[in-house]
Amino acid sequence: MNITKQRAFPTIPNKNISVPIGSILAVQLFYEKLNFCDIFGKYKSKGLDLNSLLIGLLSYKLTENFSIKEAGKWLNQEEVLDILNLERFHERVLYRTLELLGRNREEILSDILDCQWRFNFLHFGRFKFPHLQI
Repeated sequence: MNITKQRAFPTIPNKNISVPIGSILAVQLFYEKLNFCDIFGKYKSKGLDLNSLLIGLLSYKLTENFSIKEAGKWLNQEEVLDILNLERFHERVLYRTLELLGRNREEILSDILDCQWRFNFLHFGRFKFPHLQI
């Protein structure tokens, strides 16, 4: 019996890239379910869509989690721009986006809590949970 070693084919570098579309789609799904489009959409009306930038940043943080500068490079890949319906942009846009969120953090948190309360009431308010009632 002659046994030979199995070897993998040698890899040849190329310019193909892969984009983790699963994390982008998951973030988009929950972003819409939690009604974040309405919460964040009112803070920016011109230029790039704030919601798309935030979905991109959240997706990046779930997959790579490096600096904002690296997030800008990741988001400016042609495939990611197509998925998020964005145009190519400079990394400073991400810094300005985070600055905008920081300036309005109290109102944003209030809106998120209000939205969360309504969500819980609509979905769980009609059921009786005796162990949760105080």
